[in-house]
Amino acid sequence: MCDPTTMAVLQVAKGFAAFQEQKAQADAQQARYEQNRIAANQARDLKIQSYNQRMIQEAEAAAAKKQELAIAALEKRERAAVAAGEAGVSGSTVDSLLNEYTAQRLRGVTTINRNLENIERQIELEKMGASAEAESRMNSLPQGRQPSFLAAAVGTAASAAGAYQQYSVDEPEPYVPLFGTGVNTSGFNEPTP
Repeated sequence: MCDPTTMAVLQVAKGFAAFQEQKAQADAQQARYEQNRIAANQARDLKIQSYNQRMIQEAEAAAAKKQELAIAALEKRERAAVAAGEAGVSGSTVDSLLNEYTAQRLRGVTTINRNLENIERQIELEKMGASAEAESRMNSLPQGRQPSFLAAAVGTAASAAGAYQQYSVDEPEPYVPLFGTGVNTSGFNEPTP
């Protein structure tokens, strides 16, 4: 037969081991969560850096295009002015033509600015999307939840008490044979052999 105290101690050890295992699982889950969080943030940061680089490139391309428009408009104005001077033409028609070249340049610059603003808005939305994607990735893995020490202690104590009760054996009363001792224990008057 098993000793009830030994069985109770074994239940305590079993409960402690289960608590330690749950704690180790929670710690491992938390470590996976932290690794996932770091990786998600790094991925987001790389995407945002890429978007920022794209914005810089778009701004540089727009500035170059504006400069090309300015140079082209200036060349057209100067050619028109020289041609008008050589032809001996002057007046409002020439001024109107020269102003048209300036207006074309300004319309081109306005279009470039509008396109650049649209690209900036799109890139900002893509950055927000990268942040939302990182958040979603982080939330896809739950954090580790530490087990409750109090709940484990109460459960272990209950198991130990149950084991102690289960393996406790009441001492039986000493056996007294009913026949052959010359003692009547039945309470009836019977002849003894």
